[in-house]
Amino acid sequence: MSMEARITIFLSQLISVLILKEIVCEWSPETLDLPHSHLTRFLNTLTDEAQKCHSSNNCIYKNVLDTGLCWGYETNCPQHLGYTNAHCPGDHKGWVSSKNQQLQTFINQADFGFVKQQILSKTTMCEPTADGESLLECSSYLQFCRGKNLYLDFRDLPARKESFRYKMDVLKKGQIGGKCKLDKSRLHSEATHQSPLQSWAPEIQHFEELSDMVNEESQICDVFIDKPTFIMKIDATVNMYHHFCDFFNLYTSLHVNGTHSKMFSRDINILIWETYTYHSNFGITWSAFTQNPLMNLRTFQGKRVCFREALFPLLPRMIFGLYYNTPIVWGCKESGLFHAFSKFILHRLKIPKRTAIDQVVKPKIKILLLSRNTQYRRILNEQALLDALRLSPRQYSVKRVEFTHETDFRHQLRVIQDTDIFIGMHGAGLTHLLFLPDWAAVFELYNCGDEHCYADLARLRGIHYQTWTNHVKLQPQDEGHHPSDGGPHAKFTNYSFDKEEFLRIVDLAADHVANHPAYRHMLSHLRESATDVIFIKSLEFKNQLLLTRSRKHTVNWPKNFTLTETKETQKRPVPSSKTLELHMKLFLTLKRENFTTVVVKSVFQRKVLVEVEWIHLLASLEILVLGLVVMGTKGKEK
Repeated sequence: MSMEARITIFLSQLISVLILKEIVCEWSPETLDLPHSHLTRFLNTLTDEAQKCHSSNNCIYKNVLDTGLCWGYETNCPQHLGYTNAHCPGDHKGWVSSKNQQLQTFINQADFGFVKQQILSKTTMCEPTADGESLLECSSYLQFCRGKNLYLDFRDLPARKESFRYKMDVLKKGQIGGKCKLDKSRLHSEATHQSPLQSWAPEIQHFEELSDMVNEESQICDVFIDKPTFIMKIDATVNMYHHFCDFFNLYTSLHVNGTHSKMFSRDINILIWETYTYHSNFGITWSAFTQNPLMNLRTFQGKRVCFREALFPLLPRMIFGLYYNTPIVWGCKESGLFHAFSKFILHRLKIPKRTAIDQVVKPKIKILLLSRNTQYRRILNEQALLDALRLSPRQYSVKRVEFTHETDFRHQLRVIQDTDIFIGMHGAGLTHLLFLPDWAAVFELYNCGDEHCYADLARLRGIHYQTWTNHVKLQPQDEGHHPSDGGPHAKFTNYSFDKEEFLRIVDLAADHVANHPAYRHMLSHLRESATDVIFIKSLEFKNQLLLTRSRKHTVNWPKNFTLTETKETQKRPVPSSKTLELHMKLFLTLKRENFTTVVVKSVFQRKVLVEVEWIHLLASLEILVLGLVVMGTKGKEK
C-alpha cells in the first residue's frame, strides 16, 4: 500500500472518531475512548511516515516537520522560536541598563525563563547508588522538589484531633526519607525559606537516609502509591486571585518537571497538604490536571506511605515567585507562560472560543460589568452607568453579571470568553482577566489605592488595562474604615462615578479592541460564518430529499464512513443524510481556525474525504496532520 493510501486511511479513522465523539479534546486514549494499543499503533505509524520524510532526500515538506518550535526553556531553544510574545514597548529604567536586558529580565521573572532558571538550579539532594534506590532533587531554596521511591510517615496524624492547614510541623526528623546517599550540608544550606507557602523546607529538611529499599514489596510501606503524586500546599480557596496562584504554579511545575511524553498526563494524584476537606467554587479547575479524586492528609493518617514518584510543586507565596510576589520589570508585557496557562485551562475545561459561540452578522463590542453584592467596593450608581453604555452611539452590547460562590465556574469562563471589555471594581473577581480573549481590555473601575495588583496581572497576561485616574470625578461614600484598626482605607467603602468620564475610558478600551489584529481576524471569521446560515437552509432541503429518496446511506454510515464512488459521482459524490446532518451541526458550531486548517481542508476536499467538514484540532496535532497529509500528496497539492 502506498504512503498516500496509508496516511489517508489513518486520517479518515482519526476524523471519524473525532466527529463521532463530537468533541474537541486533548490527544489521549482516555478522552478518545480508544484502546491504548490502537492509539499507540496509530501514532507509531504516523511517526514512521514522518521519519521517512526526515530521511528522504526528495521530501520537500521537511520544513513542516522541522519547525524547531519550543517552549523557551529547552536546551538550544532560540528565543524567536519559543512560546512567547513578550516585548517591552516602554522605557527601560529601574534596575536594567538596556532594552535587551529589560526584555531578558522580564522573561526570567515572569515567562518561560523562570522555568528555565528553576530547571538549571535543580541539584541532587539524595543520590541513588544502585538501580531501584531513591532519588531526591530540588531547585534553589527547595521551592520545587521531585523524588522517586520516597517514604513518608503519617502515623502521628491521628493524634492531631483538630483539622489544620499551613502547618510546618506535619513531619518530624526521619518521617521522610529514602534509600540513597544524602548530601546533608547541601540540603541544610537550601532550607532557609522557612514559611508554610514559601518553600518545602519545613518538610524536606527532615529527610533522612533509610537502610531499606522503598518499593511495593517493602515491609516499611503500609501503602505504596504507583501513580505520580503532586503534593500541594494551597492558598485561600475562597479567593480566586489566591487560589489561581496554586493552579498557575502547578501548571508551571509541569514544565519544571520535564518534557517527557507524559508531561501533561491527567492520570496523576493530587495530595493536598492539610486535613480539611477541600471545597471551593473553583474546584472544577483540578480536572484540568487530574482525572482522579483529590486526596488530603486524612487519606493516609496512621499509615506509612511510599510513593514511586512524588512531586513538590512551586508554591503560591515564594519570594520573587509567581504570581503573587512577582517583581515585574518596568515597561514589559505578554508573558508566554501566562498565555499558555490561560489556553491550557480553557482547553482542558472545554470552554468554547469566541468564534464558536458568536453567530451574528454585525458583531458589537461586548462589555461585561462585574457587579459586587458585597458590603464594600460597590458601584453606587451602577444602573446609571449601564444605561449610559446602552445609550452610547457606539452601540455596545452590554451585560451585567454577579459571580457568586454558587455560580458554576465553567459558566463563568464561558461568559468571560465572550467578553471584549471587562469592567469591575478592585477585587479577586478581576482575576478572570486571565481568561479573556487576547484582544480584550480590562477596566479596573477603581483600584482603591492598590495600583499594581491587577495592572501587573493584566500586563503578564497581555491584556490591555485601564483604570480611573481623575479623583475629582469620583465620589466615595465615606473615607472607609479598616476592620482591624478603624483607620481610613479606600478598600472599605463604596463609590459613585461620573458618567461622562466613565464613557470616555470605555471608549478608549473599545478603540483598543476594535484595532487589535486578533479581533479583526475574529470578525472576518464571523462574517464568513454568517453566510453559512444561508447555506444551511439548502442543506436542510437536500436532506429532506435524500430521506425520501433512500435510507441505505444512513443505515450503512456507521460501518462505512466514506461512500463508494461511481464514475458519475467520483468528482462530487452524493452525501448521505447523516453526513448532511453532520455538516449542519459543524457549520453552526465549528470554525476554520487558521492557515493550517484551510490547507488541510483543501487537501481533504480533493481526495476521498470530500464529505468531511473540517473541525478544530489542537495546534500541535494540526501541524502533524498537515505535515503527513501534504507529504502523502507527493507534491500534487501544496
